Amino acid sequence: MMSKRALVIIAPGCEEIEAVTSIDTLVRGNIKVTVASINPNKQREVAASRGVHLVADHLLEEVAHETFDVIVLPGGLPGAEYLRDNPMVIELLKKQRANELWRAAICATPAFVLAHHDLIGDALVTGYPGTQSQLPTKQLRQDRVVVDKPNKLITSQGPATSLDFALAIVAELQGKEIASQVRKDMLA
Repeated sequence: MMSKRALVIIAPGCEEIEAVTSIDTLVRGNIKVTVASINPNKQREVAASRGVHLVADHLLEEVAHETFDVIVLPGGLPGAEYLRDNPMVIELLKKQRANELWRAAICATPAFVLAHHDLIGDALVTGYPGTQSQLPTKQLRQDRVVVDKPNKLITSQGPATSLDFALAIVAELQGKEIASQVRKDMLA
């Protein structure tokens, strides 16, 4: 079976727990993770929201032509704003949705990126409590993680929900058994 692939897009001011937890957990779930930076300085390294330095594998433009089973958007500010304002990110998300491939957004990104660019559709969704007023009221859920299978959208609330978010991605791409084993191995 061909290995599943994930693209995690990092930006200056992204939430480091959400980025690193997603990357680490997906790798543990035997998903090939590519980390791409949208640093405006055209550097792979970004300073995350708490000052932790993260280094991507590539700049986004170097891998934008590739196909990924899921695109993951960590939250944090101003990281979510960088994602929202990057035309290449938005184009990739639109293509991902059109091709019925998974999208995963946590914290501020469901509101700042997906809702802002009308990329939620009729999907059930959650997000960081302070941003929930920007999400579609009738579709809003208060769960830590919301998986909308028909719309191939996984959303989550924030740093403390990162592990559940990442495990939900593993469950959708690799199956519940693998996600359960990863959870067990991590003592979660």
